[in-house]
Amino acid sequence: MRRTGVALLLAASLAGCGGQAAQHRAAPAAATDGAALFASAGCAGCHTLAAAHSHGTTGPNLDQLAPAYDRIVKQVQNGGAGMPSFRTKLSTEQIRAVALYVTGATAKSRVSVAAAFKPDHRTVQSCHADSTCFQQAFADLAYYRGPKVALARFVHEMRTSSFVEENCHRIAHAIGAGALTRFHGDVGTAFARGSAVCWSGYYHGILERAFQGIPDSRLATVARGLCARVEAHASTFIAYQCVHGLGHGLMIYTGYDLPLALHTCDRLRTQWDQVSCTGGVFMENQSSSYGFKSQWLRPKQPLYPCTAVSRRHKLYCYLMVTSQILPDEGYSWTKTVAVCRRSEPGWVPTCFQSLGRDASGQTRGRVTKIERICRVAGDMERECLLGAAKDLTSNDANGRRAARLCSGSPAAVRAYCFYGVGEILGTFTADPRQRAAQCRALTRERSCVAGANGRPFPA
Repeated sequence: MRRTGVALLLAASLAGCGGQAAQHRAAPAAATDGAALFASAGCAGCHTLAAAHSHGTTGPNLDQLAPAYDRIVKQVQNGGAGMPSFRTKLSTEQIRAVALYVTGATAKSRVSVAAAFKPDHRTVQSCHADSTCFQQAFADLAYYRGPKVALARFVHEMRTSSFVEENCHRIAHAIGAGALTRFHGDVGTAFARGSAVCWSGYYHGILERAFQGIPDSRLATVARGLCARVEAHASTFIAYQCVHGLGHGLMIYTGYDLPLALHTCDRLRTQWDQVSCTGGVFMENQSSSYGFKSQWLRPKQPLYPCTAVSRRHKLYCYLMVTSQILPDEGYSWTKTVAVCRRSEPGWVPTCFQSLGRDASGQTRGRVTKIERICRVAGDMERECLLGAAKDLTSNDANGRRAARLCSGSPAAVRAYCFYGVGEILGTFTADPRQRAAQCRALTRERSCVAGANGRPFPA
């Protein structure tokens, strides 16, 4: 009975959306912004929704109702109970964007899952196969003696302890948290004293706590300022780590509110900042730093939320998507390949680049194992190798190991693989001569230099 009541209430709440004059006004085909679509479809004039600054009374208060994503999609697509169907007025992507927007806007609570760092004099030598202990010990070391000392000890422990290596990203996050506390919240100084070891976890750890105490209304303003100093004085690679880290921080601080995090990314200064920020959002959504299960993951819909978000947000969602597919498929590369082939039109190659990224991560960068995994991708092997080569270059902060991968790849895809190496090398320096020199130290393939300088892949 309760389910029926909720269904009828939702139908009534959305019935005014598209009714009367609004039902003849279709949203622009290219529009995929949930907020804009909510307004253009006539919903804003019918309902109360604080995020949309709407105070309509034709339908019930959406803030109070807080309808679920699936229920919104079904109702908007099919109509009923006095509400017209929007199936011919909005594309599937647009309907999903509206549902994602309303669901996020009506979330009942946003609680950060990252507690404030508190030093307690833990030592590295006192920890044994306990990730929480190592996180605290290395964070303490960063706080008391500085991040350079902590990171040097961290690199040593990674080489001598398989446990530390396997848990390195979370530990690196903790070192960043300790450093940020040492420098009294100064993101620029903390970044300047760090390194990109273990998938740049140190940088991400700095940003995950940088929003402490900030209200939702000021998130975008604060986010725009956090990386300004870093971007002014650092390489593109480090600037990317900062903006990417913002995405992690936004998800963690908002209690994994995906729509709010993406909306905040959209309000950063440049398109590059906005897109880079979404990478951190989706990485955190799919592989939580705190073991938190995001509501924006669905085992029976392995490509979700990529299939639901706006077109401008899809790139990094698909570049990270196999991190959520793999565990759902029992870490079967063959099954993950099959899921990638079901990606939305135009996004299949991107999913296979994600496969390569995960092949690099899951094998700890072991070239022969990466090669075997990418062969499973069949005609998408080149995309898999590209993703793996970029991940290796980024994680190592050099292209030597990635060059070994590309040199051993099939001749038909070798140049494409080196193009990916170049794309990452190009972020380390703005000097075209240095970019060319870095590429030529690795390969004769001219595609590497093209990638480093941001030119299209030579056909």
